[in-house]
This record gives sequence, C-alpha cells and structure tokens, in this order.
Amino acid sequence: MTPTKTQRHNAILDVVNRGSAHTQQDIASALARRGMRTTQATISRDIQELGLVRSGEGYRSSVSLVRELVLSIELVEPVAVIRTPPGTANLVARRIDEAALPGIAGTVAGDDTIIAVLRKPGAGRALKELLTHGG
Repeated sequence: MTPTKTQRHNAILDVVNRGSAHTQQDIASALARRGMRTTQATISRDIQELGLVRSGEGYRSSVSLVRELVLSIELVEPVAVIRTPPGTANLVARRIDEAALPGIAGTVAGDDTIIAVLRKPGAGRALKELLTHGG
C-alpha cells in the first residue's frame, strides 16, 4: 500500500510518541509493519516537515521538546526574555517563529537566551501558552 502523506505523517507521529524511533530505519521498519512501504528520502523529508528533532531518547516532536527546554520566560514589554539550556535557544526560537503568532514580531536567539519582540501589550500571554502548553 502506498500511504498518503497525511497517513504517513500520522503513523510517524504515533511511532515517535511511543518513544520507539531512535533512527530513520526504526521509523521505516515501524511503517513497514503497518503495511506502509516508503523510502529513506521520504522519511527524511517527513521528519523535516513534521519538525521532529533527534534527542538522546530518539526522535521527538519539537513541540514536546520545546516545553522541556524553556527554563524561564520574563516579560519586559515590548520584549520577552526566554532562557533555555545551553545550545538550545535556536530550536526554541524556531518554534516561536514557525508558530507565527500575530503578536510576535520576531526573535533573536543566542546560545541559551532568546529575545522575542512583542508587537502589542498582552502578546506575552500567547507566547507563554505556546512555550508551556504547545500552543
């Protein structure tokens, strides 16, 4: 069976959420067990499109990983200062940028700190929601 992109994405997310995807081959094997044959190139593209990131525990959804990486959010309007573990600020900033919240003009990320520029008062609430609950 050749799955649709949506079916394949849903199956990949299911495998990832079960914590059993440490490599792209693990994902391919899990899909094959479900009767979905696909190429490594397709899986690689799907991983990119789904925003999956590889951590010590295997592939994870960037949404769930971001929740764990945000150490603090301080609102000093018109900016928010977000602290993360060293080396992870870019991943969190990408999540903010991809969410395209209307109240956020943009982000600047360093190694462990992000500055998010707020367009209007109250935009920090939506930002906190995105980063602590996944949006």
